[in-house]
This record gives sequence, C-alpha cells and structure tokens, in this order.
Amino acid sequence: MTVAEPKPPSLQERVAARIGTLTATERRVAEYLSTHPQEAAFSSAEELGRATGTSDASVVRTAKALGFDGLPGLKRSLQGHLQSLLTPANRLSASLETVGDGPEAVLSATLRDHIERLTQAERSIDSAEFRRAVELIDQARETVICGFAGLDGVSEYIATHLTRIGHRARAASDTGYRLADRLLLITAEDVVIVIGHNRITRETRVILDHCTATGVPVILLTDTLGEALRDEVAVVLSAPMSRPGTFTSQATVLILLEALTIAVAAGDREQSLDHTERMNQLREDLNGYTLADEGLLTLPKAKRTTQRRT
Repeated sequence: MTVAEPKPPSLQERVAARIGTLTATERRVAEYLSTHPQEAAFSSAEELGRATGTSDASVVRTAKALGFDGLPGLKRSLQGHLQSLLTPANRLSASLETVGDGPEAVLSATLRDHIERLTQAERSIDSAEFRRAVELIDQARETVICGFAGLDGVSEYIATHLTRIGHRARAASDTGYRLADRLLLITAEDVVIVIGHNRITRETRVILDHCTATGVPVILLTDTLGEALRDEVAVVLSAPMSRPGTFTSQATVLILLEALTIAVAAGDREQSLDHTERMNQLREDLNGYTLADEGLLTLPKAKRTTQRRT
C-alpha cells in the first residue's frame, strides 16, 4: 500500500505560517503576492518590485523566506494552482457567487464589472504598442486571427470586418491537425493576431514557433501572458479580461479587436469607404433591390379596415 505524498501548502498558507518571521519589507511583498496571485504568477521580479514599492531583490528574498527555491518556484506553484481554479465550472461558480440574486442584480453587476475591466484596459494598454499593431495590420498582405476556446466566433467576426474595409483577413481557430492547414500559407508579409489567456496552450506554442521560424510578426492580446511571451512577439496588448477565478469574458477582446479595425480604417478612409460602398453594391445586386428599400420591404403591411354602410 502506497502512501500519497502530502499536498504542498498554498502561498496563502505559507504566508500565514511565516508572517511573524518576515521583515516589514518581506511582509509587504508577501501580502501583495497572497492577494494578487494572478499577477504574481506571470510577472517578473522587477514588475513585482514596482507593484509593491520595494525591489526585485526584495521579491526574491521574500519568495525564499516563504519556502520556495526563489521566484521561479513560487510562480510555478501559483500557475499550477491557478490552472486548477480556472476550470470552466469553477469560474462559473465563482461568478455566480458575486453577481447577487435576480436577473436585475446580475445585469447591474455584469455591466459594472465590464466597465471596470475596460477602465483598467485603458490604463494598461501601451499606446505605442497599439499604434504598432495598427501599422502591422495596415502593412500586412493578410491578417490571420487565432482565437481558441470559444473565440472562434470573435475571430471570424473581426476577419469579416477587416475584409469589408479592404484588408485581407481570415480566422485560424481550428485545433489539432486542421490548424496546420490554416498556418501553412502564412508568410513574412502577413501578421498573426494571437489571443491567449492564463496559459500557453499547445496551439499557441505551435503558432508562435511557426511564426518565429518564418519571420511572421505576432500581435498578442492577453491578460497575463505578456511577460512570458514578450520576447516572442512583435506587440503585446495586455488588458485584464476578468477577475481571477471567475467566468472569462471576451468583451475586452472584442472591443480591442474592433478598436484595431476602426484604427486601420481611419488610416485610409478613402479605401475603407470605397470597399464598404462596393460591398453594399454587391449586397444590392444579390438582394435584387437597393439597401435603402430594405427597411420598407420588411415593414409589416397595414391592415385594411372595412367601413360598414349605414
């Protein structure tokens, strides 16, 4: 009969057990790590030092004081813990616990949450990085958008809108062997948009390696992977997508992609309007009537009233 190895203590448990032995600086770092596990799991020592008002050396000392073999060991532990928390069932359960009772409360809480996320995104996105992303899309032969796990619809939606303003675009959201077909014809003249949350999936890893090998620039839209993948991509647009451990929202992703599309269109208004007008003409040819008449054609007919003779 084998005896199961004891489960290692969580970061919060380590902090609680050692709080009395930590210096004031180490206590400040430890409390931040304990209350911001998602940020701690994917940030560098320098970033954590800035966030806590200390230094990278203080962060490393704190990690060791908490019983880890340094910051890398602490981050591995947190990433494994977060992965177990961020299952769809657990995220939904955490979300339901915070929205209150009744449809009205859910609506209000959801709207407030998204307003908060978008406000944070406005602060966290580097304007120079955003401009660089717009330039890459504008100059590309084709834009390939890679979003997985429910993001295939968002990817197709944005690809359609880029096409409507005169930019070749397509989605590559297949998984497994089918993804190879979507990646095969990407060249250095293209740009790839990768959407990634919380962990680097097999598909994300293959895409990044392929783009590096073929010299294709990558725009990364993420909440937590910016630091981990910074050296492998051309642009990082980093913004919070949802509260740690709650149901993942794609609203921020959609709005970021729409902002990129509108910014590309604004860069060449004449071309964008010309292609949109040509699309409208094609729609009219397919419909058999002008779009201006479409509203009239779909209006319900007024009921005829018969007058009684007196």
